[in-house]
Amino acid sequence: MYKVFMKRLAKVEDAILIISMAIILLLTFANVVGRFVFNHSLAFADELVVAIFVLVSLLGAALCAREDEGLIGLAIFSSRLTGGTRTKQKLIANFFSIVYCAVLTYMGFLRVLTSYAQGEHTFVMHAARWIFWAFIPICGICLILHFIENTKDFLAEQGSKNQNEVNA
Repeated sequence: MYKVFMKRLAKVEDAILIISMAIILLLTFANVVGRFVFNHSLAFADELVVAIFVLVSLLGAALCAREDEGLIGLAIFSSRLTGGTRTKQKLIANFFSIVYCAVLTYMGFLRVLTSYAQGEHTFVMHAARWIFWAFIPICGICLILHFIENTKDFLAEQGSKNQNEVNA
């Protein structure tokens, strides 16, 4: 059940990333054309592109966290480990990653609440700033879920390896 949910979540994240990257591409292209052809830029484009780029970065990291070596790690160190040492290293790394993402999510949520309570708006678009701050806790939750998924997959893989060794 969890794996089915995570596959669906990953598909939604993929769709959001595709749409977000298309928006970034179109806005940046329109802004460049506006500057060089019409000598006038789209004032809101820079602000919106930066906000969407935060979403793309964190959501992309969440999808990478799904994979065993998806995020940058010390592969030169961990690739040399075997057996129980590798298992311990992987579990400790994933534990601290989940803790970090939980802190990121919590602090992002507090920032959303503060921004909402203060009625903050962006400078150019005059959009509610809490909407863009909400990208951080939303993506933080996705990161946590994918690290948990990665940990469960790793443990299942280790269990099947141990079972195969016993059977051999």
